[in-house]
Amino acid sequence: MAFIVDTAQYLPVNEISNDELTQFPPKYRQLIEEKAGIKKRRHVTDECTSDIGAMAVKQLLEKTGVNPLEIDVLICATSSPDRIQPATATRIQDICGLKGAYAFDLNSVCSGGIYGLKIASSLIKDGAKNVIVVASEVYSKLLNPKDIATFPYFGDGAAAVLLSDHGIYELNDILLFSDGSGCDVIQVPAGGSMLPASAVKKERDYYFSMEGQRVYHFACEKGSELIELLAKRNEVVTDRIITHQANLNIIKEIGRRTCIPEERFFINVEKYANTAGASVLIALNEYLESEEAKNEDHVFLVAFGGGLSWGGCYLKKNI
Repeated sequence: MAFIVDTAQYLPVNEISNDELTQFPPKYRQLIEEKAGIKKRRHVTDECTSDIGAMAVKQLLEKTGVNPLEIDVLICATSSPDRIQPATATRIQDICGLKGAYAFDLNSVCSGGIYGLKIASSLIKDGAKNVIVVASEVYSKLLNPKDIATFPYFGDGAAAVLLSDHGIYELNDILLFSDGSGCDVIQVPAGGSMLPASAVKKERDYYFSMEGQRVYHFACEKGSELIELLAKRNEVVTDRIITHQANLNIIKEIGRRTCIPEERFFINVEKYANTAGASVLIALNEYLESEEAKNEDHVFLVAFGGGLSWGGCYLKKNI
């Protein structure tokens, strides 16, 4: 079996409140917290995705005391990579001195953290001793600063998880899903082979975009279904639910649909906004460092994002 040994996170020091988004009129700034429950977010200054990912991995290694040379695999979940190639994971590997590991990226947008746990779990079962999943996102460099529909709702951050064949939480059940018919709902149109730089005619094609209403309905539907499916498959009533921190109203609607009280959901979206693939792992780290985690044995992780993709995981405390 695969287990979570420990977690860590890194958030850029540059904190931006809603009031500091002066490119938008005051009446729109007031709506950000009302619409999404977001009060502030973190943005990098001159850092890139691998920089903050490496900080999270370094903190994880320091926290666990594991020798960097004992890491077998490094998986980087990101939808805001340093470059189209090579893999962002390789630069993190170099910065952190993981000389005995092989490193690669995966991109499942906001579901990336869960997808990474699934792959890591499989590798542990296949004989790997120590696997790190780092989810790192720098969306501030993908967003149009003048776009009120996207810019205020995303932040930058990274989180790392060490998995092994022993640890504090057993990865008991991990479910992954995707629906490619929604591949255009959340996207950065330009920069790849479909719309290369030489063919771009509109600057906005370089920026992140999404169809807000479709994303909201998709997240509420799939988030609710995942929680109910995990509960049924594992025959447990979870102590805590950690969802992708996209929007407080999505979390509340998922709670309404599943008849689960809001206090059973871990929420930190007000501090960091939507950190995409890093979101659920940042929330997991903060939950594990909280007092509540000491008395709770069953945790569901649930994420949903571009692709369209979604996934869930049941963590059972190893008592």
